This record gives sequence, C-alpha cells and structure tokens, in this order.
Amino acid sequence: MNKQDQFYTTSAACRAFIGTEYLSQLIELLAQQGITTTQLVQGTGLSARTLQDPQEFISPLQYHKVIENALALSGDPLLGLEHGRRMNISSHDFLGFAILASDTLGQALSLAIRYARTRTLLADIRFVQDQDSAIIQINRLAAMPSTFAFVVQNIISTFVTIARYLTQNSEEMTAIARFTDGPARPASCYEGILGIPVMFNQPHNQLCIPQWLLDTPVSTANTTARRMAEAECEKLLAELDRGQDLVTQIRRNIDRMNAFPTLAVMANALHSSPRTINRQLAQLNTTYQNIIDEARRELAIQQLLETPTSVEEIAHQLGYNDPSNFGRAFRRWLGMSPRAFRKQAKEQNNE
Repeated sequence: MNKQDQFYTTSAACRAFIGTEYLSQLIELLAQQGITTTQLVQGTGLSARTLQDPQEFISPLQYHKVIENALALSGDPLLGLEHGRRMNISSHDFLGFAILASDTLGQALSLAIRYARTRTLLADIRFVQDQDSAIIQINRLAAMPSTFAFVVQNIISTFVTIARYLTQNSEEMTAIARFTDGPARPASCYEGILGIPVMFNQPHNQLCIPQWLLDTPVSTANTTARRMAEAECEKLLAELDRGQDLVTQIRRNIDRMNAFPTLAVMANALHSSPRTINRQLAQLNTTYQNIIDEARRELAIQQLLETPTSVEEIAHQLGYNDPSNFGRAFRRWLGMSPRAFRKQAKEQNNE
C-alpha cells in the first residue's frame, strides 16, 4: 500500500469518532418496534455489544450503514425526525456542553454549526443571515446519498429540539422547515413531530428561525465552561482536518479552483491517480461525477435565485458548452427548467 492509499483508508470517514451514545435514543426507538441491535449491525463490522456500549465509538461509514439498516427495517421515512426529537443535548458530547453553556441561542447555534463536523461528515451545515431570518442550511456532500434524507431530518429536528430547550419556548417557537424532497408522508406528520410548519420541493434543505429569537438568553450560560468545551471541540476538529474524507477534499478543491475540473486534473491536485480516487469514492458510495453534479446544482440554484445572470451565462459558468445540456441536467435535478425555477421563485417571493 502506497502512502496515498494509506492516507485515504485512514481518512476521517473510516475512523471511529462518533460515540455510540449518539445512537442510544434511536436504538431505544427501534427496540419498541422489535428491531434488535443485532439486526442494526448487519454488514457494519460491528458487534451488537459495541453498539450498546455508550463508551464505544464508530466511524461515519459504520454510522451510515447502521442508519441504512434502521430505515430498511423500520420502513419509517420520518425516522430522522423522530430521532432528532428524542436526542438529548448531552448526547453531542463536548459540543453539547458548549451549546448548553452559551450566552444566547444565536451563539449556541453558531457553535453547533461550527463544530458540526465533529458529529457528522455526511452533510455541510451553514448559517445564512437573512434580513428577517437566521437560516440553517444543510447541503449534501454527495457521500451516502441513500441516508441523506435521514441526515437532513435529523439535523433539522435536532436544531428545533435545541432551540426549544434553550429558549424554554416549546409552545410558541416560530420557525419553518424546508425540504428539497417531496413529502414521504402527509405534511401533518412532519409538523406533528417538529411542531412547526414545513415546506417541500424547496431549493435547499433549511431551518428558518426569526432573527429576534437569536438574542434569547440561555439560562445555563457559563463562559468558563463554554470555553473549555470549545477547546475540546477545536482539538477534535483539528484531528478531523488532518484526515478529512475524500469527498470533503474534492469539494474544497472545487471551491478553491472556482471550476469543475476533470478527474485527471483533480487527481493531480490531490497527488493521486484517477484510479485511486475512483476506488476510494466507491468505498464512500459515490462517484466523482456525483460530486461534480452536486456542486453544479448548488451553484446553479444560487445563481438563479440571487443574481440576474442569464441562463445561458450560468450554463457557461457551470462548464456546459451547450445551454440545452444544462437545461436537461437541471430538469433531472429539480424536475423543471432553469427559467421555470427562477419564475416560480420570483412568484413565491411576491406572494
């Protein structure tokens, strides 16, 4: 095994850093349906005893497979929402301690987003400040597409649970959840779990919270405790950055290059080979083309929503020589043409 192969096989996606305590509420929820930990660990390389021990740790790849098993066994498309609702803040280890010790809800949410990678590598979470709303946006990193809906639900439900707990405002908290997918159950099922309105077939997966709510003080605020917890989160973040997974490396290179390079160019930038990258991405259940398509999709949506740039120019920016190819790709992503998408967005904003 050469050094490059060794680096990828010991990447963050394969290293055990997610505490099994993180899954304890999910295990209890599934046990009520008669689903055992022995069933959950099938194909993971884990033992049932490992998953039941709150002191053990598993890798993101193992976490992905456990969730895949849970979804198949339960047949519940809203399992991620239920899990997020049941999770205790303390389940998030040092990140949970930092959240509890924050001065305000806004500070707590900022810390949760900053250190989110210490809890998951399956999504990119961003804080977008709008005029009236604080928007928590969840983007797919292209890895683990079969469990991404669960991940999105879990993140949104977890943030709602955190906000309610910290503000002690379980009845009147105003927020809106937006999902890119269509409803897998009636909207009332989602709203019954989250306690807030939901919207489907949206451009982004988001939780929108009123700006004024961010200033709400946290009763458990403790500056000393928060700084100590942050220091531990920083240590873990630094460790993850030294062994970040291949998908994250590729996405960061795409952003840095401000282009959509061929696999050969990307392999050269990563001091690797196309063959090695293809093999490692297959282990992460994705392909280089999937990553490129996801990056193009995000930029296309951003340009259509936030700029007056013509569809033809956007196609050129995305690397399409023929705008019709961009149109076909966009229909595949969102089920409508770029122009129809822009028109619909404008109409919704004018309502």
